[in-house]
Amino acid sequence: MATANKNQQATKAAKTTPAAKIGAPAEGMRQVLQVISKRDGFRRAGREWHGTTFVPLDELNRRQYEQLTTEPLLVTQLMEVPVDQVAELADPSEGTGT
Repeated sequence: MATANKNQQATKAAKTTPAAKIGAPAEGMRQVLQVISKRDGFRRAGREWHGTTFVPLDELNRRQYEQLTTEPLLVTQLMEVPVDQVAELADPSEGTGT
C-alpha cells in the first residue's frame, strides 16, 4: 500500500514539475525526457511508446513535450545525463554487444 502511494506521488510529481526545469543543461550534460508507457503501443506526439523510452529533449518541439507530459497514460521525467550516455539511453542495445 505504501509503495502504491509513493508511485502515485512520484507520477504526480513527474507530471507537474518537468516544465519548470526546462532550460540550458549544465556543461557536458543533455536534457532527456524519460517516457514510461502504461500501455505498450500507445501513440502520442507522433510516436509509438513501449515500456520505458528516453528521448533527447531537443528532438521534441514544445507541443510534443506538452502532449507527452500531460498524457495520463504516460509517466514522464525530465533528466540531465552526460552527453556521452545519451545515445546509449536512446538505444539500450548500443554498447552491450547485443
